[in-house]
Amino acid sequence: MGKVSTFSPAQQAENTSSKVVASLERLSEAFRVLLWQEATQYGLSPIQIQVLTFLLHYPEEKRTVTTLATYFNMTKATISDAVKSLEQKNYLTRKPSPTDTRSHTLHLVKEGRAIAKKVERFADPLQETVEQLSSKEQIGLLEQLMQLIHKLNQREVISTQPMCFNCQFYSEKRGHYCNELKTSLNQGGLRVDCSSFELKEE
Repeated sequence: MGKVSTFSPAQQAENTSSKVVASLERLSEAFRVLLWQEATQYGLSPIQIQVLTFLLHYPEEKRTVTTLATYFNMTKATISDAVKSLEQKNYLTRKPSPTDTRSHTLHLVKEGRAIAKKVERFADPLQETVEQLSSKEQIGLLEQLMQLIHKLNQREVISTQPMCFNCQFYSEKRGHYCNELKTSLNQGGLRVDCSSFELKEE
């Protein structure tokens, strides 16, 4: 007899890990619903909203199709289509790289920045819900989620994230500690996406 499905209510009733996986699936569904609601309102696709949000906050050297594809675990072709559509909507422009004529960085124009600031708020309902948890609960949840992401990185289910557990500067000798920033990462200091990140050598 084969393994019972995680999504079987009978399996979930007897298996905690199945209930955790089912709960995570519900959370991912919440993101999809919120993204689609925002996308419909502004005539965009969900990935276009994610691209706009990324370009609003990340430095120029990261605003490339290659980086976006890695960040969102999508193909370059999919990201290129989203970027092309945003160009046609006059939300962004491309600037040739001064060191590589085959590469371009992406830049939001005035209208693009304005729409990005509107659509990036799609996750506010989730943010507000998490903020209802106590500080201790938020810190515990953050660490558990980051551990799950880290293990999925190790299994190559998703691309390696620029987070503490994957970084060469991260140390557990004094709890959670960053040797680059020379600071403790306890009490919610762990970072999911860090500008000082350098991939840990295996």
